[in-house]
Formats: sequence, C-alpha cells, structure tokens
Amino acid sequence: SDLILVWAVLVAVTLASWVLTEETHAVRIGSTAVVLIAAFKINAVIAHFMEVRWQPAPWRIVLSVWLLVATTIVLAAYWIPIIKG
Repeated sequence: SDLILVWAVLVAVTLASWVLTEETHAVRIGSTAVVLIAAFKINAVIAHFMEVRWQPAPWRIVLSVWLLVATTIVLAAYWIPIIKG
C-alpha cells in the first residue's frame, strides 16, 4: 500500500541522514541536508499519516507554509552566524 511505501522512504531518508552526519567531511552542507531531509520527512508524515492530503486546500497550504517558515528559520539561525563570521 501507499503507507508502506511512504514508511520505506522515511526509513531510507533517515538512514541517509545518519550517513550524512557520520560520513561527511563537509559538516555545514551535511547539517543543512539533514535539516532539509527532516522537513521532507515532516511533510510526508503530515500528508500521509495525518491524512492532510485529503483535507481542503487551505489546510494543506497553511501546513506547507508553516513547514517552509520553520525550516527557513532553522537554516537561517544556523547559517547567518557562519556567514557573518
């Protein structure tokens, strides 16, 4: 079923996150990738396991914007001090 496929993808990207944190030499890029993977996972859980994809468009839009804003804030909080040095 679709939920099993989504679950398998979530497991795969979780393993990818782990590999990025353990094996990458580009720590900043790896950290950014992990945050983006987490956002992808959150979106998948919201859409498939919370069944938001069946809700009216305004709900999907609000949750998507919320996730985008939250991810942007986290990445900005990480990168701005590094860039300003």
